[in-house]
Amino acid sequence: MIEKIIIKDYNNDLETKDSLNRVKAVDGSGNDILVSPGVVTNSGGCGVFASESRLEQDKWYRIAIGSFGNTASSAIINICKYYNNGTPTSQLFYVSADGYSDGQAVIQLAKGGISNSIAKARIIYQVSTQVRVMLDIYIASPKLNDFTISYSNNIGFSFQSPKEVSADIPEGYSVKEFTF
Repeated sequence: MIEKIIIKDYNNDLETKDSLNRVKAVDGSGNDILVSPGVVTNSGGCGVFASESRLEQDKWYRIAIGSFGNTASSAIINICKYYNNGTPTSQLFYVSADGYSDGQAVIQLAKGGISNSIAKARIIYQVSTQVRVMLDIYIASPKLNDFTISYSNNIGFSFQSPKEVSADIPEGYSVKEFTF
C-alpha cells in the first residue's frame, strides 16, 4: 500500500522574495511554518561566534561546558583561524563527552591549511551527577590570532567565547587529552 502525503503550498501567503529567505520548521503545536534561518540556528543545536579577543599560542582555552557527568554531550565543531600571524587554517572535530565512561572522544574529521592551529583538546570530567564536563582547546598557532568557532548537531554543550584556563587540572577531576 502506498501512503499519499499532501504537501502544503508554503508560498500561498508569502511573496516570492520572502519565501526564498525562509526554511521549513514546526511550531509548538505541530504546524508546519516558514521561519528565518536564524530562528533555527539560534535554537540551541547550532551556532557560530568569533573569539572576543585574540587567542595566544601555547595556552588552554575553555570553549564549552557540557551536561552533567551522567549525560552524554556531543557536537560537531569547526574552528577557523584568520590570517593574522600565519596562514589561515580550519579544523573540523567530532566531540563526545560524559563523566562515567572511558569513551570520551575528540576526533579531528578534517583540516584545511598547512598546519594545525589547535594542537590538542581535552575533556575534563568527574564521575558525578552534579558536575558538568568541560571542553578545552590548546592553541598552537604562533603569537596572537583571531578564531571563529562554529558548532552543529549539538546535544548538551553550552558554547562560549574562548576563556583562558590553567594548564593544571582542577582537584578531584579527571582529564582525557587528545593530540592532533
